[in-house]
Amino acid sequence: MAEGYPRDTSQQRVYRALEALVAGEDSSIDLTQAVLLIASTEYPDLDMAQYMTQLDALARRVRVVLALPPGEQENQLPPEIDPLVVISALNKVLFEEEGFHGNQEDYYNPHNSLLNKVLEERTGIPITLSLLYMEVGRRVGIAMEGIALPFHFVVGCRLPQGMIYIDPFNGGQLLSQRDCRDLIRRIAKARIKMHPQWFEPVSRKQILIRVLNNLKNIYIDKEDFARALTICDLLVLLTPHDFGERRDRGVIHLQLKHYAHALHDLTAYIENTPHASDRYEILNYIKTIRNIMAMMN
Repeated sequence: MAEGYPRDTSQQRVYRALEALVAGEDSSIDLTQAVLLIASTEYPDLDMAQYMTQLDALARRVRVVLALPPGEQENQLPPEIDPLVVISALNKVLFEEEGFHGNQEDYYNPHNSLLNKVLEERTGIPITLSLLYMEVGRRVGIAMEGIALPFHFVVGCRLPQGMIYIDPFNGGQLLSQRDCRDLIRRIAKARIKMHPQWFEPVSRKQILIRVLNNLKNIYIDKEDFARALTICDLLVLLTPHDFGERRDRGVIHLQLKHYAHALHDLTAYIENTPHASDRYEILNYIKTIRNIMAMMN
């Protein structure tokens, strides 16, 4: 088994499938397939085709609301159609008719980060509802981009007069850049310095990394280290040069008493980040692991 692969056979299949999916150009990554692969780490028998079909059906309903002729090619819109009209149709189908909404009551439930459960339960967090919105929009024929604001992911859509932002967590509310700044400050409960790069569209791989980081943090907070490890394996796959992810995975291995794996990851972190602020803490972990392994021999 190659270094870094999950140890469970079903997880290895997911790992290899996601590895193949993200191997090419970022623009060619199928986001729907990728996030369903992430969900299949929790639901090994997940029928991905079922959920892809559900997204296709939602897009067809949006096109019906837009009164597009049935013979019109899917994934394309007439050039004269106003993007704001398309956004209104998306909001009508997804939020008014289907009832998708932000999960305010149980925000940190891991189901909110798994697309199959978002589609089943009609609720999620900003990034998964934004991803749903973008993927239905793509099937309708409107180009949208992910905007990774701090604390709150939104969707960006380029209009002739400039970029507009859409908040699927709050029913598809339309936002200006100033509205986004106010939203961030309300969530942070402080006046924080704004950075222009926050409003730049993020790559598809970055969206997947944010979904995985949400899950990792949820599982760690719940001390569900076995599930956290599975997510860490995927994060290491997507960010092979981020040795902070190797450190996090090593610490989780240590929690699970996987001493050899922990030593491998933590040593890689130390060797590749010689000026890390937590260097001595990690060196102490490594010393402890070596002592434990010596006693076991």
